[in-house]
Amino acid sequence: MEKLRQNVFIQKIKLFFFFMCILSLTLFFTLTAAAEEIKFEQPEYQSFKLDNGLQVMVFPDHSIPLLRYSIYYNVGSIDEKEDQTGISHFLEHLMFLGTKNVPEGEIDDLISSVGGQLNAATSYDYTYYYHEVPSSALELVMALESDRMQNLRFNEQEINREREVIKQERRMRTENNIFSRGFEKIKAHAFKDSYLEHNVIGWMEDLNSISTAELKKYYQRYYSPNNALIVVSGDVEAEAVKRMAQEYYGEYQSENIPRKDFELPEQNQEKTYRVRLNTNIPYALQLYRIPAADNLEIAALEIFLDILANNQSSRLKENLQKEAGIILDSGAFMSPLRVKSFALIYFIPTNENLVDQAQQAFDRELQKIFAEGITAQEFEMVKKQYQKSLIFSQKNINSAASTYALNELRFNRADLIEDKIEYINNLSREKVVQIAQKYFKQSQRTRGYILPKIKGGAQQ
Repeated sequence: MEKLRQNVFIQKIKLFFFFMCILSLTLFFTLTAAAEEIKFEQPEYQSFKLDNGLQVMVFPDHSIPLLRYSIYYNVGSIDEKEDQTGISHFLEHLMFLGTKNVPEGEIDDLISSVGGQLNAATSYDYTYYYHEVPSSALELVMALESDRMQNLRFNEQEINREREVIKQERRMRTENNIFSRGFEKIKAHAFKDSYLEHNVIGWMEDLNSISTAELKKYYQRYYSPNNALIVVSGDVEAEAVKRMAQEYYGEYQSENIPRKDFELPEQNQEKTYRVRLNTNIPYALQLYRIPAADNLEIAALEIFLDILANNQSSRLKENLQKEAGIILDSGAFMSPLRVKSFALIYFIPTNENLVDQAQQAFDRELQKIFAEGITAQEFEMVKKQYQKSLIFSQKNINSAASTYALNELRFNRADLIEDKIEYINNLSREKVVQIAQKYFKQSQRTRGYILPKIKGGAQQ
């Protein structure tokens, strides 16, 4: 009898585990299917344009009594003249030095007094300023930003003081950072005589020579209503934003804004450039050309770069780092813009003697993927991660507003992300490899190396 009870008990345990396995598999496939079938929910927003060309987008979210007020200007470092590199970022700094109506420091004090914060950033192809404040402070930030669009002060002494601040920023972030300094030189060689030759911070000789008159002319040309986009997200009503925008910006005049030629010089053969700096660790950089950010193939390239270099289980980390031990790390990133731009793949050889071996191994890995493709497992894993990150980033109203704003600013296509998500949902691993082959060609590549200085010899 006891034995019978034991057998019955054992059968129950087996049935329990069998049931749990079935349940686990059911949950797994349900979650997997759910991941594949995630649908994009477009945020509710309204947009309108004033007669002077100023665009406004409003993304209401009344969950908490806060708002973000952003203003984007369609100008960045790619728009700069050859002898005025860094002027976009320079002007960003000046925007905090006060206006004819609001003295220096008072903007910060006013925003702090309502419990808010403000900041700004300059990119390759846009500049933006934002305030995060209680929703009751909407009119305050509207008034402050409209004032900064037209009434900036240009005091020679203050400008020269800020010039030294920017030069110190360049020293700290670029000149005193081995990777940044080497990358700047390599990129300048890769894209010589083009809008990508210099970084956002600009060249030191230009920072020294940009005049007050040049800064003022740049401001008057690009900080005009027809070159700006206001985005308000959070606890706001569209009608209130529209009324205030008309009141504070409606009388401003639009400007004629000529754009430079944004074509990159043709490249039909690989280029190589070596930089010798004060480092014990060598770096190998591979620079490629990519299309503008509205080209949906950008998404396939991002997935490919994760499989190749970024993920902890990527090809380079598994085969060159963990298995062969000839590199210390690898990574990749792209800078998609409103025009053609670049992708960077880098790896860090274990020592200088292994640079050539690591380069050859990298080339073999790349060609192997082109010849044999990527596995279903690595593709599905990266694709799902990418899908989820895109979807979840849009759950935050400020993040969603930023995405829509940049697509509108760059391409007049606010809802471009919806096409992007649909494209990714239908993307195959074969297509990813095909697109990677299209852009990651050796004939259109610049190989750059940051190497230790040669003792007693030439430095470059």
